[in-house]
Amino acid sequence: MTDSQAKSQPASSPQAAIDDEIDLLDYLAVVWRYRWMIFFLCAIAMALTVVLSMRQPRRYESSVTVVPPLDILRREAGGALGALNNPLLRQVIDTAGGGIAIMYVEILDSREVADAIIDRFDLMAVYAGMKYRSDARKQLKKNTKIQTTDGGAVRIAVRDLDPNLAAGIARAYVEELDLRNKKLSAGQATSKRIFLENQLKEVETNLSKIDNTLSWKAKTQETIYAILVQQYEMAKIDEANSMPTIQVLDPPIVPEVGIGRGTVRKGALAGVAAFMFAVFLAFTREYVVQARRRQALARTTTREVRVSEATPPAVPQRGARESPPAACRAV
Repeated sequence: MTDSQAKSQPASSPQAAIDDEIDLLDYLAVVWRYRWMIFFLCAIAMALTVVLSMRQPRRYESSVTVVPPLDILRREAGGALGALNNPLLRQVIDTAGGGIAIMYVEILDSREVADAIIDRFDLMAVYAGMKYRSDARKQLKKNTKIQTTDGGAVRIAVRDLDPNLAAGIARAYVEELDLRNKKLSAGQATSKRIFLENQLKEVETNLSKIDNTLSWKAKTQETIYAILVQQYEMAKIDEANSMPTIQVLDPPIVPEVGIGRGTVRKGALAGVAAFMFAVFLAFTREYVVQARRRQALARTTTREVRVSEATPPAVPQRGARESPPAACRAV
């Protein structure tokens, strides 16, 4: 780098900063020039959004929270009676509860549960404009929010224009979940009972083949047989019982006050969007005005150049005497 370049480089930096400042001032000048247009566009957009939001019918939300019963959690954790007092076993229970909650969500999101609720409340007629059952399922899923909590519970929230219908659908979700859980539990209990029956028969066969009843092998088979008999009796009890498979923490109630429409938030978003659009419109209009002005100036300059080129310079006539200067005539 030469000395002249080194001297010229620092001098160009202040000039670039001045140019950037001038460009920023030009942008602010454009915004200020069209400030009333920007203001009115923002005000109109916000007013229309608020009016339309206020005209929408108010919606109501009813929610219910369910958890697996403690007996189910203990069975999932191994059936320890002191599980609540043991930190390790309690952690196992919490893990089992999270898995059961995920299974609950899958059941609630199933098509079978949705069809049962649609038929129970005749949602094909309640939801206007529904020609197909698939459309009613989509609307029901849109109005329903099912999610799990960190503690392993499941929360079901239903929104609708009718508060009684919202509470009824939330309650129906719980009933359908309990009904399908009982079917699954009954099937599992039956399979467990059949499995234990086969194991008991196998152990009985092994005992009948042992000649010496005082041998170590015979004692082992008798211990296994006693355990299997105890588990078999418990499986028969589980199969016969119809206990609830879920526990409701917060039952659904008919909401008295509708949920917020989000009028302020919608109005603010509309104002921001309108401001951005108005600024873009202002710069577009300014660009068009400046372009037309440059075109008009270019046409005027071109016309003047053509006129000057078409006019020939003045040529003095041959033989004509030039008039003496004014100073000579005065002498």
